[in-house]
Amino acid sequence: MLGEGDTGERSLSRRGFLVGASALAAGGVAAGLGPSPAAALGPASTVPTVPLGAQPAGLPVRQHAWGATLSVDDVGDPISPRFDRLLFFEVNGAPTPASAVLLEAALRTLERRFPWGPGGLLFTAGWGPAYFERVLGVSPPIPTATALSDFESPAIDDYHVCLHLASDDEERLADVEAALVDGAALPGAQGTLAISPALTWRETRTGFVGNGLPAAHQKVRGIPPGHHVPRQSPLFMGFKSGLRKNQATEDYVTIADGPFAAGTTMQVSYMRLRLESWYGMLDERERVARMYSPETTPEQVKHFTTDAESEPNLTDQAARRYGVIGHSQTSARARRHGKPLIIRRDFNTVDGNYAGLHFVSVQRSIADFVITRNAMNAAGAHLENRAITGTVNNGINEFIKVLKRANYILPSRANRSFPLLPGGTAALGGPGD
Repeated sequence: MLGEGDTGERSLSRRGFLVGASALAAGGVAAGLGPSPAAALGPASTVPTVPLGAQPAGLPVRQHAWGATLSVDDVGDPISPRFDRLLFFEVNGAPTPASAVLLEAALRTLERRFPWGPGGLLFTAGWGPAYFERVLGVSPPIPTATALSDFESPAIDDYHVCLHLASDDEERLADVEAALVDGAALPGAQGTLAISPALTWRETRTGFVGNGLPAAHQKVRGIPPGHHVPRQSPLFMGFKSGLRKNQATEDYVTIADGPFAAGTTMQVSYMRLRLESWYGMLDERERVARMYSPETTPEQVKHFTTDAESEPNLTDQAARRYGVIGHSQTSARARRHGKPLIIRRDFNTVDGNYAGLHFVSVQRSIADFVITRNAMNAAGAHLENRAITGTVNNGINEFIKVLKRANYILPSRANRSFPLLPGGTAALGGPGD
């Protein structure tokens, strides 16, 4: 993870070099010059033949099945892994079954080396629209990401693969990345780990979530000087977000049928936090009003257990009466039969020496994320009170800037390595229910 004062130059310079080299090799595809048929990727890359290796018994069918491994706090809310890492890759040339076996062998090596859980290692392999369009030449099962409000203009990532790693051990994530990307030895691992013959690394994003971690990392741009972040807060903005009733269940976000049955979709946004005025101009009650609702008091927040005590149906009333509406209040309108649509797996970051948030969510369809994001925008609130705009007095919209966004599909565990590739690893089977 990038520490205080680390500008992220290693990641950016390495990524810039590789993007330039890939653009030359792939005729401009990696440079973002538009979709290209699979043949334009060039000949199949040379991938060594490796033994696949056994898979530990008892692993869940779903890659995204993390919940059962998490501890809970004193009120029963799940405790997220303390450290996360997002690794982004592009496929080398035209993939072959050997490419799929190489990746699957590496992932199974990790499963044998570390127990499934935050005390060991959790991870998912997600595949973006560009993989299906440019590598396989088929229609993608998920749409390309877009801007979702008139006050944001994110860069849209077109990486082929995103590996999301999570653990309570930060050093472990760095070691796993080095093994996957650079072929470094991973202590205690027996089996293949280097995936560079099949996938070229492009970018790494790092972060953390958990009591005390944001306060320890608050000396970065985007947060005013001093000690503003509460000492035990799990996130930079000073509040807890992962309450039981504001998260969907893993069952609810799982795809029921089709080639991606037992999978889900993943959305990844990189947001820069602009907390100078959050801490420099707003007092605690004003921050609570914007995070939850203007009717909510700081004392109530201390006792939240399963969900925030804000009433989404009173958003218009709050806008008229107070001239401000809360983030939880507006987001809570994104419900289906009273149930939330997404699972948040977001985490703070100091990548580039800026305070930020890597907002990772899983949901049955990308449309469910769009519904949730649109609810957060509260686009019609200004009709109730002109003091509210898309960003002013409108939840936390004023304090975040979306830099990047991308959509991915997370297949089942058995189909996670080069999904839909003819002759890939899906035919080998995976863990049972």
